[in-house]
Amino acid sequence: RCNMTDFSDDMTLHTLWQSDTAAFDPMPVEEVRRRASRLGDIVARRNRREYMAAAIVIAGFAVYAVVLPGLLFKLGSLLVIAGTLFVSWQLTRRTSRPDPAAEAADIRSYYRARLVREEHMLSRVGRWYLAPLLPGLLLFMTAQALDDRYGMVGSTLLVGGPLLLFGAIWLLNRRGAAMLRRQIARIDRDPPAPAPEQGE
Repeated sequence: RCNMTDFSDDMTLHTLWQSDTAAFDPMPVEEVRRRASRLGDIVARRNRREYMAAAIVIAGFAVYAVVLPGLLFKLGSLLVIAGTLFVSWQLTRRTSRPDPAAEAADIRSYYRARLVREEHMLSRVGRWYLAPLLPGLLLFMTAQALDDRYGMVGSTLLVGGPLLLFGAIWLLNRRGAAMLRRQIARIDRDPPAPAPEQGE
């Protein structure tokens, strides 16, 4: 599986906001507009990768469910498929979406709203992204651990490796959520745009 903050090339949260820890001046409207546009690109690219990864996981575990012997392997594979489908649905449901009308009306509030939605998604990644996959993976790994072909060391690696990966994904996404919170805080520090005077 990909992790939710695995943005490739220069389209990364770090690149997008790396100067924010030292920059406390109000953000110009054009800069807000540019960042809102880049955020949309980042989210779209991330989701495409997640859906492609989900398709690969589903196809792979569908093969495992057919060809691997033993009830634990088959049940584990089916649970992984179910968990992956649930995660894909949650990603679709939780992702922030473009809203041209809101963007045109108030770009700063629009950008902030998208950041808040993304922060909520990343900060809760353990709940909706990792937890649904755990039952199937644990059952599948239990079947591997009980298989005499792997031995004690092999079984430990088979079980410990994915759990360490899940821990790393959780930590990376928590870090991404913290970066988003700093960006939201900076927007909140900016004074609101002055209202147009009557008669103008």
